[in-house]
Amino acid sequence: MSHRHNHHRPEQLTQRAQQAALPFTLLEQREIPCGYERSFKISPGKLLANRYLLGISRADTTPEILKEICTGLQMPESLLAQFQENLSGANLVFLGFEENQENASYRVYLEYWDKICGEIKQAPHKTHPRLMFLGYKWDIEHPQRQAISEYTCYPLLSTSEIAERITGIYKTAKDGCTVGCLHNIIDRAVEQAGDRNFIYLEVSETGSRRSSFDLNLYKSRLRIDDLEDILIDLQGRYKIKEPPFSRLLELVGPKRLGHISGGITGDGEEFVTCYYEN
Repeated sequence: MSHRHNHHRPEQLTQRAQQAALPFTLLEQREIPCGYERSFKISPGKLLANRYLLGISRADTTPEILKEICTGLQMPESLLAQFQENLSGANLVFLGFEENQENASYRVYLEYWDKICGEIKQAPHKTHPRLMFLGYKWDIEHPQRQAISEYTCYPLLSTSEIAERITGIYKTAKDGCTVGCLHNIIDRAVEQAGDRNFIYLEVSETGSRRSSFDLNLYKSRLRIDDLEDILIDLQGRYKIKEPPFSRLLELVGPKRLGHISGGITGDGEEFVTCYYEN
């Protein structure tokens, strides 16, 4: 990150480090195994690299323990009630942390992928959009800043249909530079893996103008390195400082690409996020 944001006092830094470590600690204390995925998010003038998700199988835990964990993360009561209400059909739970320049937030997601697969197996012709994730997010210092996000899966789209939907999401963008870069990433995934029914989601958030998508590219077996030229192009267009960005690419280049997301934030800003296997 650029140096001008590094004027944290030491006690703030240790507090932020503790906040970042808390989801790991809560799972370790209970000996719950988890998957681990990191990500970096870029938008005009910004690079956010301290973001991660921990994935837990419902089979490895109980509703009571999950409630304890959410309470340990100081999930606001209103979100906790809805999380518990929607837990029954979920197969995975994710705990996330994200730091930006001013603050940090926790997020907890419920995933309904098994339910979607079961329904499509029973009725293969019924490929209508379905809820795949519910996301509960809150600011750690100001928990009243909170949101619930719905991630809708569009099953069995071809990559050209996906590219078309992504173009639609960016139609209100100020400068529209991002779409071309995303199309290039999709082309590269297809070159590598063929048209493999990549899992495509769109996101809506209560009370927000945010419009975004998420595209799972694990099947492509691409590494972050394979997208380096495209990401450097985006870095130039977004005017992100070069040294921190090239350091990050050096660090995560060999990692396997998980998924990409992007769109327009509630403030009308374009963004792209790359998730990778840690």
